[in-house]
Amino acid sequence: MTLTSRTPGVETLGLSYSRRIFVNRSIDLDEIDAIGFDMDYTLCRYKPDLEALATKLAIGHLVKRGYPAALSEITFDPTWGIRGLVIDTAKGNVVKMDAHRHVTRAWHGLTPISDDQRRETYASDPPRLSAERWAMMDTLFSTPESFLYCHMVDLIERTSGKPMDTPETRRLYADIRYCIDLVHRDDSLKSAVREDLERYIDFDPHLATALHRLRSAGKKLFVLTNSDMSYTEHVMTYLLDGALSGYRTWHDYFDAVWVTARKPRFFEVNEEPFRLGDKSFDQGSRQYLEKHIGVAGDKVLYVGDHIYGDVLKSRSTTGWRTALIMPEVESELSSLESEGDALARRTELEEERFELEGALASAELSLRAARRAERRNGSEEESDEPIDPALAALSAEEIVSEREKLRSWVVELRTRLDENATEVLRLTAQIEQHFNPNWGQLLNERHKHSLFGNQMKSYACLYTSRVSNLVAYSPRHTFQPPRDLLPHERVLRYVSQ
Repeated sequence: MTLTSRTPGVETLGLSYSRRIFVNRSIDLDEIDAIGFDMDYTLCRYKPDLEALATKLAIGHLVKRGYPAALSEITFDPTWGIRGLVIDTAKGNVVKMDAHRHVTRAWHGLTPISDDQRRETYASDPPRLSAERWAMMDTLFSTPESFLYCHMVDLIERTSGKPMDTPETRRLYADIRYCIDLVHRDDSLKSAVREDLERYIDFDPHLATALHRLRSAGKKLFVLTNSDMSYTEHVMTYLLDGALSGYRTWHDYFDAVWVTARKPRFFEVNEEPFRLGDKSFDQGSRQYLEKHIGVAGDKVLYVGDHIYGDVLKSRSTTGWRTALIMPEVESELSSLESEGDALARRTELEEERFELEGALASAELSLRAARRAERRNGSEEESDEPIDPALAALSAEEIVSEREKLRSWVVELRTRLDENATEVLRLTAQIEQHFNPNWGQLLNERHKHSLFGNQMKSYACLYTSRVSNLVAYSPRHTFQPPRDLLPHERVLRYVSQ
């Protein structure tokens, strides 16, 4: 982020493309009266050391539960996985899905599953994510889970010399989930963070300014976090105290602080909170929060990192507007920028393919009509086959000529489509070299949105990499999405010659 000045006497903050706020549904900030923020991974950005520590602590609990001591040799690799993966607890696999919930990539242990085996496994057994079998990894806190699951399946099967059965793979995930939760509940993780905040927290120097600008514009700000008050106090003090004059403590930035919120339950129940102070509350529900701040419904914008607990549930049960924080956007967009020419060319080819397929369908219909007219001309018997009036007016020789012309056109279009598909695959492989080597892009899966990308597009009005990106936008800014063309609005360029 750099300071720029486009207007004399007016200082503004300029953002690189990867730091912008992106729009799925329009929001006029002038109509937003209150803005709420989750804390963990939203107001507070954590470094990879946090997931490494969570993994190490969870392994300690797993070994105590009887799992192999060799687990202690595993070191968390933040580059192995991405958010949005799904664990198939029935088969011991970790998978990535596209927007239509088709399994597109899969690993069993530390071995990638071949495309043929993947299709054989899931074509007749399509995922139903509501079933207990499937576990979504939709928050950065859950990345150690998929990492541990793959490593433990690999270790257990290598040690035993045989595949795990379904009860074993399901019990394994339940134990990993329990131990990860325990790490967060027993204060071992949080106490380590409190003792060395600088090591685990990525301090953002523009966060205080962003909050100040919103508050100065008359917005009511609140914190809504599942963390307890003790931990929240330590983290928020580190992030905000002393950052700007005029704010005695971090509490002065906010009109309400809601801790131990138990999201998504917070959005689903109507329970009275425990009062901790004039504007601090423990547990409760959104009805009491709205009553306290005097703002409800679509006048509230809530900013969080959890696609389900923060975004989907708040949007579907409260009417609040939503913004999803995705730190991964910065690195992914930097990778995309490095392959800008390849991306532009692939987009051209995908548009061209749409048009070529339409032209081919039209050409094949015309070719069938010419063949019907040719058969009718060669037969002395009456036929009920409908004949294109334009073809009926041609001589037999002219119909043969037209049929050959159409046949050549169909062959050419099919050749173009084959060449198009080959080039798209080549460009896709080139682009994906810049992303996660195991799972590709976070929001896309080859030519389609990933499951996570589709959820983000469906439920988040806005998305961006960090809260402080708001500092570059006026508190009265109107966010407008790009126009989304429907297929029928595109114009075919390829027509029968």
